Amino acid sequence: MRHTMRHVSLFVCILLLAGAAALIGSRGQSLTNEELAPLQVTCFALEQGQATLIQCGGHAVLLDAGSAEAAPALLQKLAERQVTQLDALVLSYFSPLRMGGAVQVLRSLPTQVVYAPDYDPPADHQEDCRQLRQVIEEAGIPVQLPDEEGDTLALGDAQLTLERPLQGHYEATEGDYALAASLEHGVFSFLFPSDAGEQRIGELMAQLPLSHTVLVLPEQGAVRENTEAFLRAVNPEIAVLTGDEPPSQDLLDLLQGMEDLALRELFCTADGDLTFTSNGLDELTAVQAEN
Repeated sequence: MRHTMRHVSLFVCILLLAGAAALIGSRGQSLTNEELAPLQVTCFALEQGQATLIQCGGHAVLLDAGSAEAAPALLQKLAERQVTQLDALVLSYFSPLRMGGAVQVLRSLPTQVVYAPDYDPPADHQEDCRQLRQVIEEAGIPVQLPDEEGDTLALGDAQLTLERPLQGHYEATEGDYALAASLEHGVFSFLFPSDAGEQRIGELMAQLPLSHTVLVLPEQGAVRENTEAFLRAVNPEIAVLTGDEPPSQDLLDLLQGMEDLALRELFCTADGDLTFTSNGLDELTAVQAEN
């Protein structure tokens, strides 16, 4: 764990030989006394690109697939977690760092459906997209765009909602075309905005109930004009910075200046694979393996 923004009485940090483990949330009361199937969310440390695995009740969904160069390492990590098939592969947008490994993933793992946005990728991404379409067609995998109200996937006792962009054209950044994902498991929740830029972040603040327990920071922690407003709307207890770079000083300064934010911890996947485990009721833990 690289940075601790604030410590509270419910936060316990335990150092293990295998990595770092932390009790993120322990709540005295829950919405229900029913036992839920445990949820695991793993944000992978890849040399290039981003990928996150969601597992609950025998279901598995992969959010993005990293780069083509990182695909062998990603497949090894999936095998170590006994992933033999995917309920869905969600490609947030057509960045080589998010969809580059999809061809190898789809060739290796039976996949029920691929979710992807609908836009024309830049010229330098089109050949990769053509190869991906070919693999999808050969495997007979349906490709879906979430509908205007969002698509919700039931994953055991967890629910993953995918939201599509509201507009058909964006000029500022390709990341504005990205699908956003919200994961709920009992009293805990995760928000994955992908590389949403300033315009898309503004949409999300109007599109989703934004309060979430864990936020995977958009654009690898880039600070934009509406970043502070977005963080206040989400008010996460935990933030995750994906990618292979440490947090920027701009991001650290912003977080440290927001003393009223609920944020307890900032994790960076540059430090190693990060796995959250939730019982959905009163406990959310994080374990980070050493790189």
